[in-house]
Amino acid sequence: MRHFMMDMMAKMMPLIMPLVWLGLALIAVGVLSVLARLITGSPLASRGASWSGTLLLILGAFFLVSQAAGMLLGATPAINLGDATKYEFNLKPFWMIGLAFLVPAFVFRALRGARD
Repeated sequence: MRHFMMDMMAKMMPLIMPLVWLGLALIAVGVLSVLARLITGSPLASRGASWSGTLLLILGAFFLVSQAAGMLLGATPAINLGDATKYEFNLKPFWMIGLAFLVPAFVFRALRGARD
């Protein structure tokens, strides 16, 4: 089982950075939705904030669970935010990425306004 999980972690690593970019795009959509909701009061903007908050919650939970699973396997899951071709290594652990997605998720869900 341990070998299977290590193989799955190795196969998922190329997909992690696109998930980070997806999370950043969801944060941008959430900010725009909250601003649109505050300015216009549109129920569509409220749904946009709600959906981006929900997806960010799922994404943040994924990174936190991946961190816990990696630690149980004896690995230290981290993302390199530096340029590896220039030997720049700026490693950030998964729990930091997960929390960076969970905090805006809760804020978006709190600021989405009343359901219409």
